Amino acid sequence: MADLSKEQQTTAEQREQYGREMDAKNAAMENIEVPLENRELADHEIPPPLTEEEVRAKVGNQNFKNATDDSAPTSIGS
Repeated sequence: MADLSKEQQTTAEQREQYGREMDAKNAAMENIEVPLENRELADHEIPPPLTEEEVRAKVGNQNFKNATDDSAPTSIGS
């Protein structure tokens, strides 16, 4: 144990109280409900892939075109 002065040392009662507080805090955190939008989906809940038209509608036509256009030169050094 580190060489601490009497004023810096904690008593057994203080350590026990701290342990009880941490146990209570951890128990409270374990019992929280996970919001529906944050939970993992089961395999049967995963939606099907988006169609090309749905992707275009979500990102915009020009963004879709830029992302799928292969005419951009690639960088050799990267």
